[in-house]
Amino acid sequence: MRHILKRSWLFLALFYFANLFGTSMVYNFRIAQVTKQPISEEPNNRKHTVLGLLFDLYQKKYNNLHQNFTGGMASYMHDFAPYYVRLDFAMSHIKQSENHITNFTANQTDDLLLTTGFKLTHNERRTITISALCGVPTHRLKILQQPNFGYSQVGLGLQLDGLHNFNTQSAFIYGTRYLYFIPRTAHDASHNKYKFSVSNVFDALVAGKTNWGPQGLEAGYTARFQFGAQIYPNFEDILEKSNYIRSSWYLIYKYKFFTTHSAQRLLLNLGYGFDHKSKVFGNKDIITLWGSWSVNF
Repeated sequence: MRHILKRSWLFLALFYFANLFGTSMVYNFRIAQVTKQPISEEPNNRKHTVLGLLFDLYQKKYNNLHQNFTGGMASYMHDFAPYYVRLDFAMSHIKQSENHITNFTANQTDDLLLTTGFKLTHNERRTITISALCGVPTHRLKILQQPNFGYSQVGLGLQLDGLHNFNTQSAFIYGTRYLYFIPRTAHDASHNKYKFSVSNVFDALVAGKTNWGPQGLEAGYTARFQFGAQIYPNFEDILEKSNYIRSSWYLIYKYKFFTTHSAQRLLLNLGYGFDHKSKVFGNKDIITLWGSWSVNF
């Protein structure tokens, strides 16, 4: 009997921890990489870039939960070559359903992400940039089983990304990033207290882009590895299942234009991804749509 109760409690705990891995737009590697690329490759004295982005992100989990995040993101970047600083912020409406019945809705803010870095090398053929990231939670995670927008943990990281131009029309893009999240406190529905962290995230990106006149296309692949999660009190089964590997593919259409005092760019993105593991907490399908407008002045 005690064994049955222990197993039942463990499965209940697994359900509580299933939504601890928040969806974050400011940490999304693809968006960070795209908006960091200059609107125009030509040298100019425009030091400020402002971006507005609208997104819809749909996730179908292996346990048949459906989640939808709809919202917006804003970014500001100041460039004082070879250095730059950037600030990202996002908000989203969350809707979760099971068997076509909505069981959770909320409006939440994402973490506030500050990025600063400098160009290691920069010439006509190649640009390599190294950056440091610091994420600050904007709200507290209170109940474990509810979906969450943002990681709600202090995050620290390093990112290395680069661009290699084959000619004036085509280029190869790549990047890697490591993130560490400081453990946070959270509770389950029974008000039990836990110390939890997604702990480590590693991202990698490879892509190619081409342009013709003011228009362009970019297509690429991203991989995400989450490992080394921490939960106190400890549950080994949960820790093992919380590690995941995610693959994503995306396609972006670009259109840029110029005015007397600014350079502007429109982006339209379609992305698809899924988690290879874990198939307990993981996503079977991830579909992302977003469009952005940015101006460099």
